[in-house]
Amino acid sequence: MHWTTLSDAEIFAVPQATSVDGSTGITEEITVGHAVLVVNRTPNGEATISRVISPRASDYLRPDWQPGMPFDKSSIE
Repeated sequence: MHWTTLSDAEIFAVPQATSVDGSTGITEEITVGHAVLVVNRTPNGEATISRVISPRASDYLRPDWQPGMPFDKSSIE
């Protein structure tokens, strides 16, 4: 059990991402096979990769998964 002074809304809130240009968006995690891509989605719908989490080293070398690259969910399906 974990005790905290934070409310449930504060603990389970969806994090807001702030991009380089200062605009805010939503951070989401997308599972692609064995890897997890952390993607920042802006209010206008554009998405960029911010982090790759994978047990395979080759995933970190993929040019289309580098941080800052645009992300299109239809390209992985």
